[in-house]
Amino acid sequence: QDRKVIGLNTGCGDRWTTRLWSIDKWVELVLKIKAAGYFPLLLGGAQEHERNLEIQAKSGAEYFGNFPLNKFINLIDHCDLVATQVTMGMHLTLGLGKKIVLMNNIFNPNEFDLFGKGEIVMPDKACECFYRGSCKLGASCMKDLAPAKVLNAVNRVLEIK
Repeated sequence: QDRKVIGLNTGCGDRWTTRLWSIDKWVELVLKIKAAGYFPLLLGGAQEHERNLEIQAKSGAEYFGNFPLNKFINLIDHCDLVATQVTMGMHLTLGLGKKIVLMNNIFNPNEFDLFGKGEIVMPDKACECFYRGSCKLGASCMKDLAPAKVLNAVNRVLEIK
């Protein structure tokens, strides 16, 4: 396997659902990652299982299933980079010293230290729902985060030594 493994942590938990990116956006990102020559690997827990099965079916991304925490950590450790929203996956990725593209909308980006291992990407439209579990405008600004913007960040972060 010479291709870079790009882990895609597709969920965000129940508390801050305004961070959730749509299945269609994940599918589009997977297709762009594959076209760039990378190996997309879907990550997540039990809450993301059905979501990941759907993304896999629509995109051809690899998905091994959901596992206990120690195996989830091991999967992250096999990735060259992980794209994730602000989640436990983010903390595990950083703890393992892995490269990261952090998709953020509702939190202050200045709160995060990626330890020189990554980049924060945010929707072009400014979020007005900071620290909220639901969007006061009706639709999360994550719909305005383009998969191409995430891929561009993946490409830049992979260049970090």
